[in-house]
Amino acid sequence: MKRLFLFAIGGTGARVVRSLTMMLAAGVDGLDSSYEIVPLIIDYDLSNGDKTRAVSALTSYANIHNTLYPDATTGTNYNDHFFMTGISPLPSNDAAHPYEFYFGPQTTEKFAQYLRKSALNTNPATALTESLLEALYDTSNEGSKNAELELDMAKGFKGNPNIGAVVFHELKHSPEYQRFAATFNPLSDKIFIVSSIFGGTGASGFPELVNAMRSDTQHTTLNTASIGAALILPYFKLQPFDPTKGDVGAIEAAAFNAKTRAALGYYATPNGINSKVNAIYYVGDENQDDYEYAEGEGRQQNKAHAVEAIAATAILDFIVNNRGNGAYEFSVKDAKLNSSIYLTDFYNTTHQLVLDNLSEFAIAMKYYRDVLCGDRNKINSGVAFYNTFHLSNQIGKGVWAEIDNFLLPSSTNQWGFYSWLNELNDHTHKVELYRMDKSKDITHILAPNELKVGLFKSNPLSDKEISTKLNQHSNNVTQPTNSLFLKVLRDVTKQIYTNL
Repeated sequence: MKRLFLFAIGGTGARVVRSLTMMLAAGVDGLDSSYEIVPLIIDYDLSNGDKTRAVSALTSYANIHNTLYPDATTGTNYNDHFFMTGISPLPSNDAAHPYEFYFGPQTTEKFAQYLRKSALNTNPATALTESLLEALYDTSNEGSKNAELELDMAKGFKGNPNIGAVVFHELKHSPEYQRFAATFNPLSDKIFIVSSIFGGTGASGFPELVNAMRSDTQHTTLNTASIGAALILPYFKLQPFDPTKGDVGAIEAAAFNAKTRAALGYYATPNGINSKVNAIYYVGDENQDDYEYAEGEGRQQNKAHAVEAIAATAILDFIVNNRGNGAYEFSVKDAKLNSSIYLTDFYNTTHQLVLDNLSEFAIAMKYYRDVLCGDRNKINSGVAFYNTFHLSNQIGKGVWAEIDNFLLPSSTNQWGFYSWLNELNDHTHKVELYRMDKSKDITHILAPNELKVGLFKSNPLSDKEISTKLNQHSNNVTQPTNSLFLKVLRDVTKQIYTNL
């Protein structure tokens, strides 16, 4: 089995993982059930809202995959299926936090406490070290936006890579890193790192993680491992902070560009990080929305963004197209502002890599929710395929209940597929891929226009046409299963979408 160890650093990394999970649900051509993604979200802010949503998506996906394809781990291979690529936690990882490096503080921890600063002046030999720390780091109290030594790291590093680099330097000693290093197989496995480089967590975590791997003397296979990276440039700004919400204004969006330039300059130095990564993708957006100011914890829960979706596409490009030794670029034909970017605005390479499969998945899921679940137009129980697969006794139960949860979770944080699509369309750079609203029939799903045909022709994208083709594809089924029905549904939607 081939694996990708996916390190997602900070809130941006977690949001990219969420986008990737939605794409994997569609079943990516070039991957199958013999490939496994092992996500590892790294954030010193243990209660970060973006991480919570990403973990919810990963957990739901894994439940669906493991239920549909229980024999995938024993050698049976599934390709051209929905949810076919495995998502698994790091072996022996903390069962309560399966997709995380769980190494942040569970209670208040100031940077000075982390450094054990108070113990330095008790020994004459280390007293000068305390003075040096006070010279290097701001000594303002915790309530100041300039606080460094007194910074409470329970909310992360608040845009301070000079603090994050010190903490992340110890990452290589963590139990999670040691388990990863011992598990990694250089003959079949790859590594991908996603990180922003304009804040604190990502900008400091990325170089420390790469350096740890390339200089690991205990696990030398990591020294030459295939590593890809998506580095996220500034793509949002921040609204003024509100002190009534517990923030102090420590994060300065005006410094994002300066921090990015500093990071890029550092990475490009001789023997710098760029030379230690096999394939690198830079993704950003100079036309930026103003996000609500939040210094961390549960309030940091940003809407899915086109930049994150493109970064997720970069991960797929790295593994499907076996990229190495270069820098790569994705783009759209017309990066429209204040109006939507539609499917037709993407180049064929992006359609072939992910959008064709995603379109088929969207059509299949809208038909499933609208017709099989009855959100809009409940199917007649006498239809042949419906009886063949015993769907009247299946829908809403077992794996179908988990698929409902993946699409439209009942939880308040709304991390599911429908919410993800809606959030992509709620920015300065709107990305409107599909219209899943149950008030519209399936002919409206491919934005921007309703699919229409001549007066005497049947619409190839309609409830009736999909039901008819499902009947045709189900004629010879003798051993109906949920995974087989999803395969038939995928085949039907692929045939319809290809012919549109």
